[in-house]
Amino acid sequence: MQYGFGYSHIAEDGKKEVIVLKHISEAEYEKHLKNLEFCRHYNHLKNIYSLVINNGKSFLKFSEVLSDNPKADEFDDDVGLEGNRLLINYLTSIGMFIDYGEKEMSKALGKDARNEFRKKTNELYDRHLSYRFLVLMRDYVVHYSFPLHTHVKSLIEPSGLFAQKSNLLRYKKWKHAKADIEKMPSKINLYPHVIEMQKYISELFNFCLLKLSSKLVDVIQYANDLIQAADRKNPIFISFENEEKYRAGQFSLHPVELESVYDAYQDLKNHPNIIFNDKNQKEELETILEFYYNDELIMNGPTSFFKEVISNPTNPNDTDITLSLGDRFTMDDFPNQGDSTRVRVIRMVTQNNFSKVKPTIIKYFLESYDNY
Repeated sequence: MQYGFGYSHIAEDGKKEVIVLKHISEAEYEKHLKNLEFCRHYNHLKNIYSLVINNGKSFLKFSEVLSDNPKADEFDDDVGLEGNRLLINYLTSIGMFIDYGEKEMSKALGKDARNEFRKKTNELYDRHLSYRFLVLMRDYVVHYSFPLHTHVKSLIEPSGLFAQKSNLLRYKKWKHAKADIEKMPSKINLYPHVIEMQKYISELFNFCLLKLSSKLVDVIQYANDLIQAADRKNPIFISFENEEKYRAGQFSLHPVELESVYDAYQDLKNHPNIIFNDKNQKEELETILEFYYNDELIMNGPTSFFKEVISNPTNPNDTDITLSLGDRFTMDDFPNQGDSTRVRVIRMVTQNNFSKVKPTIIKYFLESYDNY
């Protein structure tokens, strides 16, 4: 198998075009795969972390609806089942995140990182009642019963779904959480425990991100180098059997997965304990706007240029030209000199850039002009 490197872009005729800049050796291609492989450990961890947080939000939102509507009849039939479903999803995803975290840290950084992760989870378990309560409740729902037992509807006392302390204590494997449960009220509200657990899961994710940060920065720099080598377009690799088939256009395309690299860059920038300094950082480049009609590029340029040619018909003093789906606006001197044309945005695509070398590009796809 032989390999090449280049980029893909939309040509002037509106079709996707692949430009191969150079052929590379198999060793160079394997090095590329290895460079981006590390980012997959982060990506797996981020996906399960997002699952946990979103499951928690779903349970919290459902609980808030019940609390705010204590007499709502529509919740009578299936409220218990739905509440248990949402909470069980949350509890099982917590277990998945802890298991995945240990495995991914071990694969990414080795045995010492796995042991540090275990130490961190042990600290959270020892220090925080809500953490150990919900971690052990995951075992309870897997091996014993549903966690929510009572639906209270009242205008006087708190309303919603509650766990019965007596039911929980029938389970014999609460370990250190048994003493915690015995001190709780007879009807246990899980809402505040989920609120606390969301914080601890985020703390655990940030712990992992800090450990991965050094190598993630290397991956980010490598991806940025690929973009520069690809003339600031979308870098791609190709593979082909021989020169004859390559010339005949018979090759496989392997795009570089930049989305997860960009996500890692954003997470590092937002980390509470990381100061992210870009050695090559320059003044932020102006966003580029591209306007398309029938998927054909009809106009592009920096935002400062379009402030001169686009006006808001409802507010002529509005100088912010950021658009959203469905926005209608007027383009002066378009499509011909002297024309003033009203159009509407029907689709938009944003190509963010994780370095300061390449500007963000916003693509606007416009409705047919004669609609207005």
